[in-house]
Amino acid sequence: MKLDSRQFSKEAYEALTDLAKNLDKSYHPKASGLVQGLTAYISTWGLHRLSADAKKFLNGKAEDTKYKGKVYKKFLTALKKFSGEDFNVDNEGCFITMEFKQYTSLNRLAIELAKEWSFWAPAILGEAEES
Repeated sequence: MKLDSRQFSKEAYEALTDLAKNLDKSYHPKASGLVQGLTAYISTWGLHRLSADAKKFLNGKAEDTKYKGKVYKKFLTALKKFSGEDFNVDNEGCFITMEFKQYTSLNRLAIELAKEWSFWAPAILGEAEES
């Protein structure tokens, strides 16, 4: 299977544009920084922890960190669409029970997609600010 690198750009651009529309503008700089750290996060911790953090931040009481959950969930939703894999974005346990080869392949694809998200983040969300 050959992948058109422009498809990564298209997926990242569309997802980030949608995220920007649905995220309070005051969080755009923080979200940009978070997006730019996705590659390192996934490389270090994996999709199962990214999914768990998405849930934690979305269900948290601190309004100032809910944007993190929105960013992570949007990334997982975009990954699901792009990969064609059938996983439950709202269930971090699905990654733990996934077959090893399927998980590692998906994790690798996620790293590549995260690189593209990182590229587009400043153009769409603005310059990064520490979260």
